[in-house]
Amino acid sequence: MLRYLFLTVTTLAIVGCSNEQPQALGTLEWDRINARAIASEAIVEIYAAEGDQLEKGQQILKLDTLLQQAKVAQLEANVSVAQWQLEKLRAGYRTERVTAAEAALNAATSDRVTKDRTYQRQLELRAKNLNSQNDVDSADNRYQSSVANEKKASEELHALRAGYRTEEIEQAQAQLTAADAALRYGKLLLSRYIVTAERAGRLDSLPFKLGDKPPTSAIISTLLAGDTPWARVYLPEPWLSQVAIGDEVSIKIDGRETTLNGRIRYIASQASFTPYYAMAEDNRARLSYIAEIDLLDSDAQTLPVGIPLQMVKP
Repeated sequence: MLRYLFLTVTTLAIVGCSNEQPQALGTLEWDRINARAIASEAIVEIYAAEGDQLEKGQQILKLDTLLQQAKVAQLEANVSVAQWQLEKLRAGYRTERVTAAEAALNAATSDRVTKDRTYQRQLELRAKNLNSQNDVDSADNRYQSSVANEKKASEELHALRAGYRTEEIEQAQAQLTAADAALRYGKLLLSRYIVTAERAGRLDSLPFKLGDKPPTSAIISTLLAGDTPWARVYLPEPWLSQVAIGDEVSIKIDGRETTLNGRIRYIASQASFTPYYAMAEDNRARLSYIAEIDLLDSDAQTLPVGIPLQMVKP
């Protein structure tokens, strides 16, 4: 008898659960803007407190910039070196160096003339059989060497007057461009050591305190932005054929007798698992679809983020 009664109660419970109507439950949300630490440096300044209403661009906190400033100074020095190297190549060689090359060419020319006369004299003496062929050959070798030296001096002077090659100047220009790009990137990183509000909104969270050294990429501030909050709800599959993007719906919130008006702005195309609070225990595996709803009532701004809510079935 007791066993029969137990089975009857269990059956009724299952039937009751199976007849339970699905609900579109969710939470109230704001646009969250998370700022992350650009580097693992200590927080040296905090300019705002949690709950403050901030304007776009208003400073929130500052990380220690000592190390990054040193890097920027090094990059600035690299740019200066590259700039002066380029100016040097564009200006060409120093006038004193060109003058010295001219003097070297004149000396080489004079030496060639002298060696030529000596060689001619040796040829004349050989014709009269007053010297040996070895004397003629030695004079000829000295003359040919002087000719080569003159040509070398002439080429060096021509190169100095022509200046540096175009390829060398273009390479220096590329090095300057690379150094300047590295400097601009370093300054950009330095500017991000001061965290500012990307949009106007309310500062919701500052998870680290003054002096803390958050890890790189850790969230160091959270801003709630936007004119009004919005609702994220989980639509049961049977409701999809009854609603569409742009439809106006009603939203119930715990503790409020009146509903809020909203307009659906997004419905997921793929199903996701419904969170535990949206379904009974034996239906937790049921799939539903995320929807985002803009709240149209101005008094929704006073509601806290994360408050549970429910979309009224259309």
